[in-house]
Amino acid sequence: MTSVPERARIGRALLALCGHRAENALGLSDADWRVLDGLAEDHRLQPFLHGRHERGEIAGIPDSIAHRWREATRANAVTMLSQRRALLQAVDTLAAEGIGCVALKGAALAWTVWPSPVEREMRDIDLLVAEDRAAEAYTALRAAGWQAPDLDAAELSQFAESETHLPPLYSPEGVMCELHAHAWSRPPLPGSPMPVSDDAHFLGHARHSERLDAAIPCAEDMLAHLVVHAACSHLLNVGPMALVDVDLWCARKAIDWPAFWERARHEGFDRPAGLVFALVDRWRRPGFLTESQSPHSIPPELLDEAELLLVQDLDLRKDVSVIASLAAGRIGGRFDQHPLDRAEGAARLGARIGQVATRFVSLAKGFGSAQTRRDGLATARLQKWMEG
Repeated sequence: MTSVPERARIGRALLALCGHRAENALGLSDADWRVLDGLAEDHRLQPFLHGRHERGEIAGIPDSIAHRWREATRANAVTMLSQRRALLQAVDTLAAEGIGCVALKGAALAWTVWPSPVEREMRDIDLLVAEDRAAEAYTALRAAGWQAPDLDAAELSQFAESETHLPPLYSPEGVMCELHAHAWSRPPLPGSPMPVSDDAHFLGHARHSERLDAAIPCAEDMLAHLVVHAACSHLLNVGPMALVDVDLWCARKAIDWPAFWERARHEGFDRPAGLVFALVDRWRRPGFLTESQSPHSIPPELLDEAELLLVQDLDLRKDVSVIASLAAGRIGGRFDQHPLDRAEGAARLGARIGQVATRFVSLAKGFGSAQTRRDGLATARLQKWMEG
């Protein structure tokens, strides 16, 4: 395992390769490049970096690393076609039932503003539907051959009311879909505030994308979603791709900035937006802060910590979150079985005790890791700052 200073150095080199500071990645050793490539793979950035390399936007990449990025891009090309096909099948199935839906996040971005859809890896597809139609939508997809837990209408309605999305569904080809009843919902740290989620606005102001052949959020809704998803829902553990998404979306879409900031203040995500935009300015596009008319000045030390949260070890995210919860005094409910896990199959008492014991062992290791402690405490400070 790399030391904390080395992890920070290589993490910042990965951030640099994603934007305008690519020269910061020069001088890496072969061992450094292997660590960086592993980090890029974890954060689904290999196809994007391959695209940048092919366009001449970054240079000095070792042949062995460039080969891995090229192979990852080929594999993702096949995956992306399957995901788009599954998305359109889902949209058609729901339309036949009179249920409107909006493509969120990856699919809406990859096919509209990214240089090529194949450059943006996605774990799944996300569709937003009205809360009062979510149970019906879930049932319709299962009837069309999508695999998911067999839940009754009351259980599904409860999920739609209290959770961001219903249990995952899998297309006949195995593509995962999260059917969202809300653009966002649960806070990452128990008891933390979350911005208002105006789901009716998302659905009512969506626009049909000819390139995707599905509805996507309007310019300001998508930007709000990207900010809240990265900063509020995940406390920046989503990786550098979040900065790329924001930059590419704003470069291709006309944002009504005064309206955006008024909404952000009203709904409670103006400080998170200011932070994300400052990171975009630092690592992706200088001048973005001025363009966005951000009213916030972000402390440099907060930015230094925040950027490292973007490149944290994904396997340790749960431990980081628990350490952050402890530091913030918000540990309640941390070891309960999540409702989505219960939908897949409620754990028997013995199994649940085993699961909790495993979490405590992992957490004990996390406390013994300087890197995990650093990320956990930085996450707590980030949450406190965003709350004002």
